[in-house]
Amino acid sequence: MVISHFSELNSSLSKNLSREHLLMTSSGSAALITALLASKIPKGSDVIMPAICCPAVLFAIQLAGFTPVLADVSLDDYCMNVPQVEAVKTENTVAIVAVHSYGHYCKIDELEIYAKQNSLVLIEDACLAMGGTYKGKPLGSFGDISIISFGYDKTINCNYGGLLTTNNHTFYSNALNIINNNEFFAFTPSQSQINELNVKLSQLVSFISKRQKNTKTCHSLLKNKNITKLPYNDDITYWRYPLLIKNNRDELVKKAQSHGITITTHYKSLAQLSTGVHLENAHYISEHIVNIFIRPETPQSQLLNILNFINEHAQ
Repeated sequence: MVISHFSELNSSLSKNLSREHLLMTSSGSAALITALLASKIPKGSDVIMPAICCPAVLFAIQLAGFTPVLADVSLDDYCMNVPQVEAVKTENTVAIVAVHSYGHYCKIDELEIYAKQNSLVLIEDACLAMGGTYKGKPLGSFGDISIISFGYDKTINCNYGGLLTTNNHTFYSNALNIINNNEFFAFTPSQSQINELNVKLSQLVSFISKRQKNTKTCHSLLKNKNITKLPYNDDITYWRYPLLIKNNRDELVKKAQSHGITITTHYKSLAQLSTGVHLENAHYISEHIVNIFIRPETPQSQLLNILNFINEHAQ
């Protein structure tokens, strides 16, 4: 039997998420697989997802027995929104996995309306967005089911664990039954891991504040004409701060490494894994994206060093 609730942990999560049902899983991927199976959509059907996101989303859809259909993303927020979903929807489409890319919220309220109008299951992937909000509502509380990760480098990083949330009692009952009968999906932490999660959840507001402060620093100080930044909004909580390098991105990253500076290039377009699929915006982002770590524990001196390097060397 899966450990279905830990009173203190559930209480902390309930303070942050406006959901009736919470269910811990072994990972974010396990939460997504469980969510898909719990929705009872027909196996083999199409599930739409963005081409710019963690590959684990695509693999989870496949492992659950469904066909991932890649949609392009908007250059306004690097997210998949209604126009991109509409472009690839077919009669075989049964569900949408909406991802808050890099922690930047997608237009999840518009996707909710679209999904209801078209009788589609909407799964909100908030794995990179725990603690963020959209129009005053917590990310992780939209759609039919939401998923969150507590894995490596997430907003709450415990290197283990995920979360499924829903207001639908049938989905919850189905999900609980799935996890109770699959040890791989079950959340079986040690007491120390539970304690760590509780401590970090109690510090979530502080974590978010520091990420937003670091985001503002990045947006304010990055001045190079060879970069493109998304519009600044103080309610965005990034996982890593994303920007596009117009020219010679790979040379910049290589030079940064030679100077002992870490700049990442997540994510590659997943359309590269498909034959005959070209998604223009996803391809452009894939070729030009860099990410800056803005963790709460990132020293200000380290962040400033990265920003100065980009301003000086982006050609």
